[in-house]
Amino acid sequence: MKELDPHAIRPCLACGGTDAHLESMLPPGRRQEVWRVVCACGQTLQQWSVTQGAAIRAWNRNLALETDNLSPSRDGSSRAGSKG
Repeated sequence: MKELDPHAIRPCLACGGTDAHLESMLPPGRRQEVWRVVCACGQTLQQWSVTQGAAIRAWNRNLALETDNLSPSRDGSSRAGSKG
């Protein structure tokens, strides 16, 4: 899987599975479906996108943000030891 491929759905952070798939719905009043990525474990974004590619990008971007939040601080500082 290419890192920058907009059609490559990254593995789920919750379960590590690659069983994620696109889900669509047609809300009342819309003419075109909206999309989101859903993992077999139930992990999903609440955000719906107007295209399949946008839904995949949102999923991958969310995973990238979650990974950044889990990694230690890059500057070596820690908030736990600071006093105000």
